[in-house]
Amino acid sequence: MTRRTLAVLIASAATLACGGATDGGMSETTQAARSPGGTPSFKILASNDLGMHCACPSFSTFMLLPPYNTLRAQVFQTGSLDPVLLGASSQYKVTYDVVENSDAGLKADPYFANWIQNAPKLFPGFAPVRADGRIQGLTGATLSGDMELKTTAATTYFEKAGIPAYPVVTGTSTDIMTDPLGGPKRTPYLTGRIKVVETATGNVMASDDVTVPVAFGGCCNCHVKLAGEYGKPTTPAGSFETMGMLHARDAGIDFSKLDPDGDGVGGPIRCSVCHWDPAMGESQAPGFASVYPNYQILAGATFTKADVRVSQYSFSDVLHRFHAQSSAVLTSYDANIAKNCYDCHPGNNVNCYRDTHTQKTNASGQPIWCTDCHGDLNQRIAQNQMAQPWSERTLPTCGQCHGPKYGELSSTDPNSLKLGIFGKYLNSSGHKFDKVLCSSCHGSPHGLNPSTLAKDNVQNIALQNDSRAIGVCNTCHTGKSASWGVPPH
Repeated sequence: MTRRTLAVLIASAATLACGGATDGGMSETTQAARSPGGTPSFKILASNDLGMHCACPSFSTFMLLPPYNTLRAQVFQTGSLDPVLLGASSQYKVTYDVVENSDAGLKADPYFANWIQNAPKLFPGFAPVRADGRIQGLTGATLSGDMELKTTAATTYFEKAGIPAYPVVTGTSTDIMTDPLGGPKRTPYLTGRIKVVETATGNVMASDDVTVPVAFGGCCNCHVKLAGEYGKPTTPAGSFETMGMLHARDAGIDFSKLDPDGDGVGGPIRCSVCHWDPAMGESQAPGFASVYPNYQILAGATFTKADVRVSQYSFSDVLHRFHAQSSAVLTSYDANIAKNCYDCHPGNNVNCYRDTHTQKTNASGQPIWCTDCHGDLNQRIAQNQMAQPWSERTLPTCGQCHGPKYGELSSTDPNSLKLGIFGKYLNSSGHKFDKVLCSSCHGSPHGLNPSTLAKDNVQNIALQNDSRAIGVCNTCHTGKSASWGVPPH
C-alpha cells in the first residue's frame, strides 16, 4: 500500500515567477527529449513534497510517522527557444541520492537501528533491510536510485516516494536540531542530489541539489517530562506507559497493554491502526486485529479485545482536538497551544516554516504565521476540518490571498495531478498549458522561495542567479529575457 507522507501542509504560494514569457513558447512534447544539435543541455527543477517531514527518535513503543520522504523533479531540455520536457526515454534516466544518508551510516545510528528492529512489528511483512543489505522504505525506495516517471493529462515529472531519509549527526554546523532524548544535535535538512544520466555511458548531463527535510517533532519534549511527573521513567518507555494510562482514562484503552506480536511486551503500535490517517495511505483505519491478528492483552489491563475498536475519528482530529481543548495542557503547558505550532511540529531549532511568507506581513502588520494560512486549532476544530485532513477541502490555497489569477487547479480539472492527497498547490501545474508543476518554480511547501534557509535557495540561484521563484525566462527559454519578472501562470 502506498503511504503518502506526513505532517501539516502548505503555506500559500508567493508572488510568482519567470520574467514575462508569452504563452506560445513551451513545446507540448512530453516524450524523450531530443537534442536540436550537439550535446543536449538539461535544466532540473526539483522539490520536496511537503518541505517538512517528521520521524520519531524511537520506534520501540508507538509510532506516529515512519521515515518517509518524497522528491519530485521536472527536467527540461534547453538550447532552443522552446524547452522540451523529458519524459519516457531510453537515452536518459533521472536519479536521486540522499547525500548525508548511507546504508552503513543508518545501520550504525542507534535511533535508526531501532526503526530497523521494530519496523517489521509495526508493519507486518515489511523488511526495512533488503536481502542485498540496502535499506528500503515502505514503498521499496532506497537511499539512492532511479526516479519514476509520472504522467498527467498535461505534463510529466519524475518522483520517488517513500525514501527512508533520517536526520543524522554530522559533527558540522548543520547539526542544528536538538534531540529531545538528550543525544547530540542532528542535521534535519539533508541534500537530495538529482541527476540526469545518459543511460548508455553513465555520463551526468545535469545535476541539482534540493532540500530533503526530516526532523523530530515535539512529542517527546513534553511527553517524556510528563512521564516523570507521573512517577514514570523519563524515557520513551515511560512516556508510552503514561500516554497509555491517560488514553485509558479518556477512551477506556490503555494501549501500553497491547502486545501486537505476542512477545509479552507492550508495543510497538502505530496510532493509525485505530485512528485513520491519510498520511499513511489509508482512507479508513484497518483495525488492530486486522494488522496484528495474534495480538495479546497484557496482565493488568481493564479492557478486553471486544473493547479494542476502530475509532470514527481521524488521527489528526483526536490529536489536535485533545491538545487544543485539554484543560491540563492549557493550564500547565501552553495556554496558546492553538497558535503555537512549534509545540508539536518541528521547532527544536529546526523552524520548519521558513519560506518567503515569513518575510511578509498579514493584515495586522504582523509576520505571516502558520495560522494565517491554515487557521489556528480552535478555528479548524470549529469548522470540522480535521474530519477531512490532508485534503484540498481543508488546506489553504494560493488563490485565497493572491486571487484567481494565481489560483491552483481544482481536483476536477483534467490537468490536476490527482495525487489523492494534499492541497491544491501540490496537485497543480501551470504556465504553458499547465506543463510546469507549481512546486518546480516556487519550491517546496513551507520552504517556498526565497526561503530563509540558504539550502532551499541553492537550486534557483544556480539556475537564474536569484533566490526568488523561477522568473528569468532564459532559464528555460534560450534567447529570452535575462531579467526576473512574473510570468503568465
